[in-house]
Amino acid sequence: MSGLPDLISNCQQLKGPSPELDHAIERYFSDWEELWACYSRHRKTGEIVRTQYRTAPAYTASLDAAVALAEQVLPGWHWGNHPFAGRRRAYVVEDSPLRLVPVVADHSFAAIALVLATLRARQLEEEGIPARGQAAVSGRVQ
Repeated sequence: MSGLPDLISNCQQLKGPSPELDHAIERYFSDWEELWACYSRHRKTGEIVRTQYRTAPAYTASLDAAVALAEQVLPGWHWGNHPFAGRRRAYVVEDSPLRLVPVVADHSFAAIALVLATLRARQLEEEGIPARGQAAVSGRVQ
């Protein structure tokens, strides 16, 4: 799993929590990359440090970890999670008049639903969907 579309696809196929997907999500959003056994390098500064193997937060198992991911990846966005048709529905929505429709995801696990909604919203941001006050106004009738 290397890109956001792969993470989303794998998240959609989950039947339950997945430590492997948690690790892939952590690796995707981290500023650090593993070089070899116990060393990591910061992607921006180039600093190399000796590390211990650590486990990624349980994003797909813990609602607290999923909320922390949403707040890290989508600062300033609001999130919600509620029952819907025997499943859990999660949404994230930007606090902006330009994005009135939330990004929604359904899953039987609340944490996975929130992770999936967060990943989908991040993909929209990376694809350049107007957000954060950057709406296209060229087609506006005057």
